[in-house]
Amino acid sequence: MKKSIYRLPVILSVLFLQGSDVLAQAAAATEKADKPVVPEIFFNPSFYLVAFVFIILLLAIVSLSMSISLLTYALLPEEQKQKLAAEKQKKAAVHVEAGTFWTRFDRAVLTKAVPVEKEADVMLDHNYDGIKELDNSLPPWWLWGFYITIVWSVGYLVHYHVFHTGPSSSEEYTQSVVLAEQQLEEYRKRRADLVTADNAQFINTPEELGTGKEIYTRNCVACHGTGGEGTVGPNLTDEFWIHGGGIKNVFMTVSNGVPAKGMISWKSQLSPKQIQSVASYVLSLKGSNPSNPKAAEGEKWVDQTIPAGNASDTSGTVTTNPTASATL
Repeated sequence: MKKSIYRLPVILSVLFLQGSDVLAQAAAATEKADKPVVPEIFFNPSFYLVAFVFIILLLAIVSLSMSISLLTYALLPEEQKQKLAAEKQKKAAVHVEAGTFWTRFDRAVLTKAVPVEKEADVMLDHNYDGIKELDNSLPPWWLWGFYITIVWSVGYLVHYHVFHTGPSSSEEYTQSVVLAEQQLEEYRKRRADLVTADNAQFINTPEELGTGKEIYTRNCVACHGTGGEGTVGPNLTDEFWIHGGGIKNVFMTVSNGVPAKGMISWKSQLSPKQIQSVASYVLSLKGSNPSNPKAAEGEKWVDQTIPAGNASDTSGTVTTNPTASATL
């Protein structure tokens, strides 16, 4: 039995190291893929199956070890059984005299309480309705913890406020904000498709406008016409806009749609980058003078000058069109 029990930690250690290696590999793969820290193995049903089998095998090993120990003891001669019983009783007597491990640990570390038979030595002389008080020492764990906090506070004060060898709380906050902004910028660079109405830009490069024209031809011609002259939807080539001009407003209109006027939301079918492309193409149609243009609708939107290249469309001034009506 003893040999079996001694072998058990070795077996468990080997299995634990193998399991740790698997988890480490999963964590490394997760980190390399730039994903959350949670290893993917925890989302694999096979992991829980292997863990269940491991627990069953562990219980089987313990059960077999105990059975072997009982069988071994039953096969011993009677004299050897009596000798083992006498040794066991002797060890038990010594153990009782010295106290259990928990008792010694409790007295030395947790409470430092005086044994019941010696309480008279620390009994105080006052009495409250038969309730007496013991003058016990403070618990060692609390006392040492208190000393450690004092030493720590002195070191903290000297390190941060005397020698200034460490950053203050405000400095740490500023550094964290700067680091977060750098990480966000790096993330945005890795995710070129991460475009919102706030950071959308009017991009008039041939590649961008070509992509936008392709999307427009495939999805927008039916309502706005081949040249943006307007059919069911409004004219996109004049200076009047029902829901605001400029790249940000056009991006939001395309993304969210105008259900009341029959225009669907395109954000479920187009990526943010594609919406920016088609919005840039729509803005490039201004002043193209298509044949048979639809009458102006909405309010006049006057943009500031947009430089060539990846320039942001800024807000402009609005004047009311007396004949204003509805849509994009």
